[in-house]
Amino acid sequence: MPEKQYIISSSCCHGKNKNNIIELYKSISYCVLCSTFIIKNIPIESINKAIKPNNYEFNKYNPQNLAWNQTDVQSTYNFINKKEYIKYRSSIIKNMKKICTHFSLSLKTYFSSIGYLDKICSNTALFDKNIIFQISLFCIILAAKYFENKEKAFEIQSNLKDTASKNYVFDEIYVLKLLNYDLNINTPYDILMDILYYGFVFENEDFNLKKLNLLYKNMPKILYMFSESNSYIDMSPKQIGICLIGFCRELLNLNPFNDIIRIISMINNSNEKMYISGLNIIKKRIKIEN
Repeated sequence: MPEKQYIISSSCCHGKNKNNIIELYKSISYCVLCSTFIIKNIPIESINKAIKPNNYEFNKYNPQNLAWNQTDVQSTYNFINKKEYIKYRSSIIKNMKKICTHFSLSLKTYFSSIGYLDKICSNTALFDKNIIFQISLFCIILAAKYFENKEKAFEIQSNLKDTASKNYVFDEIYVLKLLNYDLNINTPYDILMDILYYGFVFENEDFNLKKLNLLYKNMPKILYMFSESNSYIDMSPKQIGICLIGFCRELLNLNPFNDIIRIISMINNSNEKMYISGLNIIKKRIKIEN
């Protein structure tokens, strides 16, 4: 048997109905009915059914196309003065967590807001903690306006704008300019959630199903904890998302980046070291109790 010939599954019987199949990349398709990856690895076509909790049913009417995978999203930000920024980042992020929790904002809003902050601070040479604090409030307000409903966005703006600035309208426009008016960014949270809905363990692997369900429940929380770490800004969003998947596969006693994960995530010989390094960083920063 060739080295990279996968176990063929009979689990997917929907291939004849093209309405149930979405094409992810040129050689990879996905069956939305049975969560199966169809990999055309010529001359062999492998069919790999993903195993995941029932509440992670794939929405075939609004599928995630994994566009971030083909572009590698943004690389790590090229900070002008990272050393100075990390003096304040952890405490600012903790405060942003408190605000987002207090107002019951979504994790999507939280991760977008810290993404805005990191992007702005990557182009900042001199830092003042009070100014970073004010900018962080604008980041929360803008993320809430973009991702939350109108009532929630209005509540956030009403409660934070006076603390954020005495000249709110002018300064909000200024912060938007710093973000190049781009609020729809891909964050590690977006990438992680995409992967969770597609699935990252497969029927031909030996793992504890109860532990998998527990990891699914807690993986967003693991990322939430990691976001405070200064290592968060040393890695690209895709690198964080993929390495968290590798981390959780290891917790299931599986190869973190097996052949299927490598193909789907486009891990190859040229970038493999980056993902192994990222996995080791996460293992140092996150400790999981049995």
